[in-house]
Amino acid sequence: MDPDRLCLPSERIEMNNAEVPIVPNKDRKIIVLPVDIPFPESAAYSLKAVILNELEATITGIGGHVVDRKLASKLKNEIKLAEQSGRYNTNGVPIADIAVITEVTASNLSYSFEKERKRKTKDGETKYYPSKCEFDVDVKAITKVISLPDMSLLERIEFSGSDSSSTETRDSDCPISQAKYVGMTNEAATNAIKHSFDLQKMLAPIAPVIELRQCSAGSMVKIGMGSNRKIRPGSDIIFSQIYKNELGEIETYTIGEGNVVDIENDGIKPTFSWVAIEEDLSLKLRRGDAAKIVPGCSPLMDSNCTVGMWLDL
Repeated sequence: MDPDRLCLPSERIEMNNAEVPIVPNKDRKIIVLPVDIPFPESAAYSLKAVILNELEATITGIGGHVVDRKLASKLKNEIKLAEQSGRYNTNGVPIADIAVITEVTASNLSYSFEKERKRKTKDGETKYYPSKCEFDVDVKAITKVISLPDMSLLERIEFSGSDSSSTETRDSDCPISQAKYVGMTNEAATNAIKHSFDLQKMLAPIAPVIELRQCSAGSMVKIGMGSNRKIRPGSDIIFSQIYKNELGEIETYTIGEGNVVDIENDGIKPTFSWVAIEEDLSLKLRRGDAAKIVPGCSPLMDSNCTVGMWLDL
């Protein structure tokens, strides 16, 4: 499913219109508020910075527009008060469409001491294991994704990460330097954000299916997002259809997936791109159906990363 050329306009196939066409989430501005730690924490300064950096990198990595950090700091108290009251001042120019509010709920250090020991190998040799201290740091946080100005809670995401280390020592009290503790705490926080894909899933770009073409190179559809939303050759795209049931409720059903074509100059433009799909999917897709990008992650590097995890849009 990797065409060597784009099908021509003359090879366009008529499509039915979607029952409920997707509303693209383009050009959303996202304000990431400074991180809160409501308990004494010696690594608080760097921990807040690491989490804020990772959150912003995650959002920009999927094509989101992050509001200036200075403005976020200035408006932090105002938005948090609005969250509590359920009302936000809508006077003036809207600063953002979404606010990301994060609070660290735990940062715990634990350790264990292991005495030196000797063990005989199968060859009869004696192997010596020196005494050591094992350290573990666990960091947990909660992020709330809130729509502005109505202050509706869109998603509540729990992050959890850890880091471990060992040091040879005979001191069973297992002392640890502040620098080492801060480094482990930062690494645990980084792991917490990077290995949880709920935020990417929540904020990943969605655009409509625009056009279907079929030719000797295969079946392909045009979708309403391109390089301006971080679309790249080979990007995985999930397709879904939206229906309104008899109670007026919206139901979403995933129907398949495809890959953005790797055709130089033609496959990806700023506002649209072409996605190669199988023929059976082309029979199901309708104009206006939802196309959602699977944010980039490597299954080889992270066992949590699979295309299947994005299927429940």
